Amino acid sequence: MKSSFKSFAFLGAVALSAFVAHAQPYYLAGDFQGTTWDPGTNQMTGGPVEYDYTVTNQTPNALAGFKVTDGTWNHSWPGNNLEVQYDATGSVTIHFYPGSPNDGWLPLANRVGYDDPGNLTWGVAGDFDGWDGTQCPLTSIGNGVYSNSFVVATAQTSGFKFQSPPGSWTNIYFGADFGNNNANGSFTTTNSPQTVPFVLDLPHGRYYVGQFAPPPVTNQVVFAVDMTVQLQLGNFNPAADTVFVSGIFNGWAATSTNALVLTNYPTYDGGSNTNIYYATYTFVGLPGSIGSQYKFTCNDLAFGGSSGYEPISNNRSFNLLATNGILPLPVVKFGDAYLSDYLTADMIVNFTVNMTNATTYPDGHVFDPANDQVYINGNFLPGGWSSWDPISLTPMQNNPAGSEIYTYSAYIPAGAYIRLDYLYSIGYSAVTNYANEAPAYDDHFRDIRATATGTYNLPEDMFGNQYSEPDFGQLTAASALPGNVSVTWVGRPGIELQVNTNLSGSSWQTMTATDGTNWISGYSSTNGFASQTNWPAASGQRFFRLIKSW
Repeated sequence: MKSSFKSFAFLGAVALSAFVAHAQPYYLAGDFQGTTWDPGTNQMTGGPVEYDYTVTNQTPNALAGFKVTDGTWNHSWPGNNLEVQYDATGSVTIHFYPGSPNDGWLPLANRVGYDDPGNLTWGVAGDFDGWDGTQCPLTSIGNGVYSNSFVVATAQTSGFKFQSPPGSWTNIYFGADFGNNNANGSFTTTNSPQTVPFVLDLPHGRYYVGQFAPPPVTNQVVFAVDMTVQLQLGNFNPAADTVFVSGIFNGWAATSTNALVLTNYPTYDGGSNTNIYYATYTFVGLPGSIGSQYKFTCNDLAFGGSSGYEPISNNRSFNLLATNGILPLPVVKFGDAYLSDYLTADMIVNFTVNMTNATTYPDGHVFDPANDQVYINGNFLPGGWSSWDPISLTPMQNNPAGSEIYTYSAYIPAGAYIRLDYLYSIGYSAVTNYANEAPAYDDHFRDIRATATGTYNLPEDMFGNQYSEPDFGQLTAASALPGNVSVTWVGRPGIELQVNTNLSGSSWQTMTATDGTNWISGYSSTNGFASQTNWPAASGQRFFRLIKSW
């Protein structure tokens, strides 16, 4: 009887760590730059849903104008300048939401908002109130959201603008989008009279006008994080370290003094995990809206990301409930990391880049091997990403000499991430220090897939080809030598091959030796080391899958 082999790249009962390439960069230009208004200097952070930039050390309570750009003046938002009043410390955080969310709010796309400075009052001025915002003031409901309902006497289409302060045409006033002195917003009433609700959401750069505007809800949001992996690695010491929540709602507080501190609660989920930490915070907002972007943070900066933030690519977020109530968020691992996402032994990792036809971004400098240097920067360096300059970085070696291939060997200690995030650049005389291969945050992402020999060779990169490897998968089974089936997959530490005679059975046999910390049989592929084994052919079907076991 002919054997039948089928392969499945199953995840098992665990979730993958979320490693994704950074999205399109955006920048903030404004009065805080003086008269220059440089569109490509002050890069916003976050993404891809929300980008942020905090301006500090300005005149308290002063007005200032801003625009979000794509790094040039070819595209900028909003249409007119965003007018903002700094808070009592001379600071403001600007938020940008690119794209079209299709959520019923206005403006329909590319929204620019800002954290409520706490020194603003708002009103609605329009056809229905003689264009006098003092007749229709808005009431703060918290978190930068303002709301009220007003009676429009007759059925009509009305133009309007939001005003701050109410009745003033000299400070902040906008309608169609958040650009100061832009086109009026509009709405239509069909009854005489008709009550019309208005909701203004400053941080999200949006507003809602109409009969069905929802009332705000109050939710007690419960944050919870599992610190087990960090304890196992020795990165987190409960006796000395504190874990807390930092987000838009508390100004991205980077110290436990101002942030939401979490408390150890071993029986939080009714199980036996003694390493869960939790805290509760009250949010007021519109039903189903994003309550806040946030990250878990630790005051031990040795293992956190920037200022102790958990090192995941994108901010976390949650949506408020449709009604008042308690919203317990799922328990997540700090950094979404499993133990297998960290090296268990010291490694030498060899990087290789091909500089053929290499040109820099954005100036288009053509690589000159006789005079230029090639550099690499990334999360694998001691202390993380370094400053881009020849003092902080070591040039890559031309290997073999005279070719356009450059190499770099990095010592990466146990406890570092197996996911590598890095970028190449060229140092040449026409610029002060360097020029990158691609825009900021458009990086290379590769995994250290095999650690048994202590040395791992990454696939050759092309300068300017920003490649991102999959975490694991690509499981295949095909004919090989007589009496054998060749099984191949892209693995890594913590990933093991399993086999079974049927999909409905529970008797999956685990090949523990196929874990990336042990396995050495395979070949180099575009996605790094590809594991391979010859499985003896036998009667009946065989099913294969990959699991993340630890």
